[in-house]
Amino acid sequence: MRLGFKEIVFVSGFLACSTMPMVAETIKGTIVDKQTKEPLTGATVQVLGSTVGAVADLDGNYILDVPGGVYDLVVKYVGYTDIKAGAVKAKGKDVVLNFEMESDAQALSEVSVVARKNLEGERALSMERQKATVAIENLGAKEMSVKGISNVQEGVKKITGISIASAGQLIVRGLGDRYSTTTLNGLPIASPNPDNKLIPLDLFPSSTVRNITVSKVYEAGTFADYSGAHIDISTKENTGKDFFSIGFNTGGRFNTIFQDFYKMDQQYSLFRNPGINQKYIDMPKADFSTAITKENPFHTTFDVNKSTSLPEFGGNIAGGKNWDVNGQNLSLLAALSASNTNETTKDAFYRTLEAGGTTLDQFNYDSYRQELKLAGLGNLAYTLREADRIGYTFFYARNAENTYMLRQGEDYEDNELIGNNSVTHIYTLQNHQLNGHHEFGQQWDLNWSGSYSKTSSEEPDRRQVMFEKAGNSLELFDLNKQENMRYFGSLNEEEWVGDLRSSYRYGDNNLIRMGATYKDKSRTFRSTRFYYDVSRFNPEIEDIYHTSGFMGYDNIANGDISIIRDQQPKDQYDAGHSIYAGFIDAEYYPTANFLVNIGVRYEYSHQWVNYATDGGEAKRNEVNCHDFFPAMNLKYTVNDANSLRFSFSRTVTRPSFIEMAPFLYQESYGAAMIRGNAELKNGYNYNIDLRYERFDQQNSNNMFSITGYAKILEDPIERTQTLSGGAAVHSFQNADTGVAAGVEVEFRRELFRDFRVGANASYMYTNVQLPEGGAYTNAQRSLQGASPYLVNADISYAPKFKNDTQLTATLLYNLQGPRIHAVGISGLGDVKQEDLHTLDFVATYKLNDHWNFKLQMTDLLNQDIVFKQEVKDGRKLEVERYGRGTTFELGFSYTL
Repeated sequence: MRLGFKEIVFVSGFLACSTMPMVAETIKGTIVDKQTKEPLTGATVQVLGSTVGAVADLDGNYILDVPGGVYDLVVKYVGYTDIKAGAVKAKGKDVVLNFEMESDAQALSEVSVVARKNLEGERALSMERQKATVAIENLGAKEMSVKGISNVQEGVKKITGISIASAGQLIVRGLGDRYSTTTLNGLPIASPNPDNKLIPLDLFPSSTVRNITVSKVYEAGTFADYSGAHIDISTKENTGKDFFSIGFNTGGRFNTIFQDFYKMDQQYSLFRNPGINQKYIDMPKADFSTAITKENPFHTTFDVNKSTSLPEFGGNIAGGKNWDVNGQNLSLLAALSASNTNETTKDAFYRTLEAGGTTLDQFNYDSYRQELKLAGLGNLAYTLREADRIGYTFFYARNAENTYMLRQGEDYEDNELIGNNSVTHIYTLQNHQLNGHHEFGQQWDLNWSGSYSKTSSEEPDRRQVMFEKAGNSLELFDLNKQENMRYFGSLNEEEWVGDLRSSYRYGDNNLIRMGATYKDKSRTFRSTRFYYDVSRFNPEIEDIYHTSGFMGYDNIANGDISIIRDQQPKDQYDAGHSIYAGFIDAEYYPTANFLVNIGVRYEYSHQWVNYATDGGEAKRNEVNCHDFFPAMNLKYTVNDANSLRFSFSRTVTRPSFIEMAPFLYQESYGAAMIRGNAELKNGYNYNIDLRYERFDQQNSNNMFSITGYAKILEDPIERTQTLSGGAAVHSFQNADTGVAAGVEVEFRRELFRDFRVGANASYMYTNVQLPEGGAYTNAQRSLQGASPYLVNADISYAPKFKNDTQLTATLLYNLQGPRIHAVGISGLGDVKQEDLHTLDFVATYKLNDHWNFKLQMTDLLNQDIVFKQEVKDGRKLEVERYGRGTTFELGFSYTL
């Protein structure tokens, strides 16, 4: 709660206090807002006629230590009606007094309080969910902490109907990445990944996040390019109390910590970006061929170094401060976090089959992955007049990872091969947001916001060297001069967003809202490969880890090895996307318990890609559309606890940049070859949802909901596969129709004091009819990445002890059903990932208002991830298997 200058904007309170005469030397309990159930941090409990008192903490808890006796108490909070409790006996046993406060209506004309809700706790978010115009699900910072959730990606997996496929792709109700959208504080945010529409959600550590809100239905005030989910990440802000906190954690994987760990030679640590001098990229090819023999452009070798894996470390620091400036409030919040990860995967394998079940190639591999995550958040807010405010938010994130892989096996020509491969991938995000809220009388308000995002995806110095077994010796493998190479790739994206909207309120609860939005996104992609021609060189190889004696710069300078710089026009592209949008919607109550939300949105979308054909010819492709997107959301409140919701909408699915440009594209060496399609058009989706919700008014821990949904996908964009020279080439086409339907169930229940259970489950049916002409085996199948069922469940026990200490222990279970990992071609069935069960344990111990301790165990079942493929005779053969390992973490935090 924050103080303004003239009147109270957000208030509520009335005495609902359940007391019983108990004998105690300690009086304790919680103080919350009666309407929202939010804890009233800073509320005071005082013994009448004395200076003895206590102040409620961040969770609304207070402890009042008094000598034995009988006392009269008064509870106070700015803008709320005082509560008096008389004849409270304190003689020998603890007495628990919980208070729910309501606002003091008289204070409305005397004091100005600009309320900023603390939307981190479960109670407050539950109230937001009940009151929301459209059906939403949310997850707050406190629940993420209790469940050991370290980033947003881990958080959204706990929400009904959502799972994460390979490469971090989000699957919502069986619909892939292209069907969802992500915003940061309500504003769109660009993705640095060319293959994914959504930004990698693990860029956002939970220490910087206030809450995550997921809406699976559409409303006219948002961009219309989603049918799966709109995921809004709300960053933390200072809600009115000065604070300082610091945390530290350590841990690791049991199969990694203090074990041998391998990595290829690195130019820098993961704190800095490696690279190559740009002059070697820009100079003419002939000049490069000369320069490479005189000076070394590369800062690394192909040597592989062994070390011992040390424990992982992580930490965060945050602080908030408030100032009174001319009767208004200026608040500042800043947070920083850092963490590292070491992960070892041993004795894994993958293979490729032909339709009869014969193995074409098979490789066993060990991989060693390091990851470093850095994030920073700043928020500055200032109140104006009675209820107005402006704010600025800055968010920065950087995820850097390096993976070394040792592969051994046979290819389809029976060559016995050994390969060393190193990949460094660095994602960065920089986001600036400015926003304002202004009220004009009791009816009009104006909200404006703007953002600038800059994202990048760097793949600097990907390296590979391949060896072939020749009897008892090893040789450098040189089938087509591309097995030994370096790769440098860079993708940069910028996005500007401006949004202006206003609401007019009439009657008791009705309103009309209108607004306009502009979004402009631009992208550049550049890549260069350096192939090592070793065809004239046959060194004696005794050690595959130390290669400088035969793959070093001396071998290049003396002519043993030639470097071929491959930099073709088709290895780069420029793209852009502009959207001009306007909307109008209304919230109308025909009766007191029936809400009708209806609106329409207009969007003009201008999308373009400049690219080069395989032959180097410059081309441009555009997709331009004018569209209207209607939305209707109905809510019928049966009573305070029960409500029904119904939604209908039309939304759009647009092709990504690389999908609409018909050139052969390969993000990196060894990745899938992708060719876009100039004939692609937008797909359109018709969405229907029906939900029943029940929220226990006596206990905010109890709720139940069930949802049925159906989606008709018109001209859905589907990935197809064709054969070219014996290799699979991925492309994209508009299919005729697709269907996604299902049922979702969610419940939470406090079985007895301090003991809660919760679960959500989804059953999904998806089907798509693929266009003719592909090499795929099944022309009709489930959507790729969709699991027919998902389950999340948790059990938590959170007893409180004397002196405000509290233990919270939580066990979390997740079941992910089988899913299509890769579409089968040439008579082979689809590659499917088998059922996956995970079990996590998290325990936290609150010692007092300052100290908290944490123990976390992740993936206790340690189940291997297994992929199988059906062959012509009906057998399902294993084509890939790897394990991740169980992790543990110990940590503490201190709050001042």
